[in-house]
Amino acid sequence: MDVKRLVMKLSDLKQYFFNQLVNFSKSEKKIFFNLLCEHFLKILPHQVSLNYEIEVSNSNFNFFKSSIKRLKSNEPIQYVLGYTHFFGHRFKVSPSVLIPRPETEELMSWIFECYNKNDSIKILDLGTGSGCIAITLAKYFSNSKVFALDISSDALKIARINAKKHNVEISFNKADILNLNSVNENYDLIVSNPPYVSKNEITKMAPNVLEHEPHLALFVEDSTPLIFYEAIKQIALSNLSSKGFCFLEINESFGNEVKNLFEDINFKNVVLKKDTFNRNRMIMLQKY
Repeated sequence: MDVKRLVMKLSDLKQYFFNQLVNFSKSEKKIFFNLLCEHFLKILPHQVSLNYEIEVSNSNFNFFKSSIKRLKSNEPIQYVLGYTHFFGHRFKVSPSVLIPRPETEELMSWIFECYNKNDSIKILDLGTGSGCIAITLAKYFSNSKVFALDISSDALKIARINAKKHNVEISFNKADILNLNSVNENYDLIVSNPPYVSKNEITKMAPNVLEHEPHLALFVEDSTPLIFYEAIKQIALSNLSSKGFCFLEINESFGNEVKNLFEDINFKNVVLKKDTFNRNRMIMLQKY
């Protein structure tokens, strides 16, 4: 493998890849290999299955070796690739931001059910991370204004890159949800996927999440599991327009507690919703 260029069958590269990742399942190896082939070699999964004979440059082989090393260290494939897909769109990701989850896509679908895409609304995304929620909303509600906050400067850099890539205008600002002293705007829609994993749940988490994704965006103290929802409630009380909606992703272990928190005289239509796995994973509420 030291020659500058070499010709090898894709099956040989695949065999090398599979032999290196001994602690991964066959299905994981197949998914990772297909993704890396598409990324580095521009070969689609159906072409991989046809066992193309291809010319592999030494640099491309080194990319595979580097990716194998990173995967062995439990680094998520999305960080290895530098991107992921969310709601049909491609987003840049790095260890500075959480990797978007399927349940967040379900939250987005729920939002879209409650609005007409031609509605002109003002939107606030609290804890934007990669910007996937704010950008997806901006693309769908093209007549709307979108604002997004995050405490992490590094996350905001990623979000701005993604917004530029998707050609949407979003007002990004650095701010701490827990210390949001003054927001002078009123919003028709507030959305958030805040930190909600209790420290006592760490032992249940996969190594690729625990060792590589930003803890700042994941964890809350065991003694204050609803701290971000309490803060968001105050923001909604002050800055959510009358008849405006708030959609939140939640920890399934605290579904009823979050629902009870928002069952306030100022809110109506507080709905706890399950995801496709029958877990309490999202809340919707409306302001009077």
